[in-house]
Amino acid sequence: MTIEGIVLVDKPSGPTSHDVVAKMRKLFNTRKVGHAGTLDPMATGMLVIGVGRATRLLGYFTAHEKEYLGTVCLGVSTTTDDSQGEILKVTSTAQLTQSMILETIREFRGPIMQQPSAVSAIKIDGKRAYARVRDGEEVVIPPRSVVIHDLEILKVSRNQESDTFDVELRVVCSAGTYIRALARDIGSSLGVGGHLTALRRTRSGVFDTMVPMAQLQEDPKYLDLSDTIRKAFPVVTLSLEDSSKARNGVRLPTPIDVESGNVGVFDSTGFAIGIFDNSDSELKPLVVFSSNEKL
Repeated sequence: MTIEGIVLVDKPSGPTSHDVVAKMRKLFNTRKVGHAGTLDPMATGMLVIGVGRATRLLGYFTAHEKEYLGTVCLGVSTTTDDSQGEILKVTSTAQLTQSMILETIREFRGPIMQQPSAVSAIKIDGKRAYARVRDGEEVVIPPRSVVIHDLEILKVSRNQESDTFDVELRVVCSAGTYIRALARDIGSSLGVGGHLTALRRTRSGVFDTMVPMAQLQEDPKYLDLSDTIRKAFPVVTLSLEDSSKARNGVRLPTPIDVESGNVGVFDSTGFAIGIFDNSDSELKPLVVFSSNEKL
């Protein structure tokens, strides 16, 4: 089975994002498969997979905001800022109160500077940071600006036996935000350390409905290329003459009442021409599909 489109996978805990891509390559009988935004092995949830020409759109989806449900354990720091790492330090949380936790977490809303974990998938001189750490290198990644659009505290519970707090959160954030780094920094601000014990991505941009990986292997479901573009971008329909120009990469005047930013451009028969940047009253080509490819 060979397709072109987006597969919205509900990743289980355990496999890497690369593992999921490998399974999708086998399932859809093509090497041309990629994903928009890595999920750590322990994390579950939305992994946007592009197949065929849809891989050309993944860079635009990667930049979209993400939504997560996560659990932070306060009182324990680890080498990876999550439960898969080794314990670095255990600190008593006896002095903490729920009001202190709520007040501190609120301070993380909005633009913040965040230093990604050394075991992240960020590339340093072409090599993943986690691979450098694995090879014994010391890795320090400079802080970067991210935005926490929404940070909702769902539940705070104290574990008397382990002298820790578990804090369940809903996070809506910009691309490039590391939730385990957020867990670490919340714990640091409270003076007790912290790490992430559970994470689920519930949304990636406009995509919020997903299918479990095991179910996909039994009944492959996907959003075809044209429907993907219609769902993810405002749509512009061109005349026959302008469609021909657009397919050849010609810039065109923007039609009336079209949103600024990236738009999906279609011809009058409903075939996708590509993705164009609409700015300064002009459509500029970003991704153009050849005219003989029926979508």
